[in-house]
Amino acid sequence: MSVPLNTFIDLSRLPRPLAIEDLDYKSLQSGFIARFKAAWEVLRTKDATLPPYDVGATRSDPAVLASQPWSYLRLLDRARVNDAVAAVLAPLALGPDLDNVVARLGVERLTLRPATATEPALMESDARLLRRYLLAFARPSAGSAARYLYEALTAWPALLDAKVIGRAVHGRRGDTDIVLVGPAGDEPTPEQIARVRTAVRRDHVKPEATCVNVMAAQRRTYSVAMTIRIPQGPDPEAVRAEVETRVGAAGAARLYAGAEVPRDLLASAAYGLSVLRADIFSPAEDIPAHPYAVPVLTAADISVEVAA
Repeated sequence: MSVPLNTFIDLSRLPRPLAIEDLDYKSLQSGFIARFKAAWEVLRTKDATLPPYDVGATRSDPAVLASQPWSYLRLLDRARVNDAVAAVLAPLALGPDLDNVVARLGVERLTLRPATATEPALMESDARLLRRYLLAFARPSAGSAARYLYEALTAWPALLDAKVIGRAVHGRRGDTDIVLVGPAGDEPTPEQIARVRTAVRRDHVKPEATCVNVMAAQRRTYSVAMTIRIPQGPDPEAVRAEVETRVGAAGAARLYAGAEVPRDLLASAAYGLSVLRADIFSPAEDIPAHPYAVPVLTAADISVEVAA
C-alpha cells in the first residue's frame, strides 16, 4: 500500500508479527519422524522383540506414509492460525475482517456507488478504509489535522486526497486551509467542496476561534515525452505499452496535494526488460512541490527506436 505524506506512518515498513509463523512442510514431516522414532525406542525398552527402526528412508514405510497427511494437515492448521492473527490486526486485515476491526472505533466502510438492478454496490477500498480508521483515533482532537482529514474523507467517499495547511505554511493566524484532490486528480465540483466544508465546520470538529477554508487543489498538468531504445527482437509496441504503464504508475504515485514530481523519477520509470536507454524531453524540468497544488499527468508520448 502506498502511503500519502499526510498519513501517520508507512504501514508497509512494519515488521511481520512474531505470532505469524513461517510455514514449512519439510520441518513438520521431519518432526513427525523424529517423534515417531523416539516413541518407538520407548516401546523397544519395554519389548525387546521389537526391531530397531531403520526403514525411515523407504517411501513405503508406514511411518513415512503417515507423516505426509499429518504434516499437510498440520500445515493447514498453522496457516489458519496465521490467518486468524492477521484478521485482527488492522495493517493486515482485509475485506470483512477489516470491517470488523475498524468497527471498534465506530468506523464503517463507505459506499461509493449504490447497487443497481444490474450491478453490485461499489464500496470503499481496504486501503482507504484503513486510512480513515487510523485518522479516526484523532476524532477527540477537534481542530487537529488528522480530525479534519477524517471528516473530509468520510464526507466525500470518492475523495482521492486532502491536505490540511496551517499558519506554518500560509502565515495567517487562526486560519486552516483544507485542499481537496478529486478522483484521478479531477477538480472537485462546488457541491463536493460544500459537502466537505459542512463536515469540517461542525461544532465538535472545528474549534470556535478558528476559520476553516475548503478549496480545490490547483491542477498542475504535465505530459511526458520520451524516446526509448530497445534491442532487436522484442515487439516494439509491446515494450512501448509496458513503458507507458510504468510511467503512468509513477505519475499516479505522486497524485496528491503538495507532491513533487522529479523529472528523473519519470525517466527511471521507463527502464525495464528490453529498454536499453530512455531519453526524456518533457517535462523539461522537475514539477516542484506546492502545498496548494496537485501534479496531474495527462499524457505520455513514448517513441521507440530499435538498436541496429
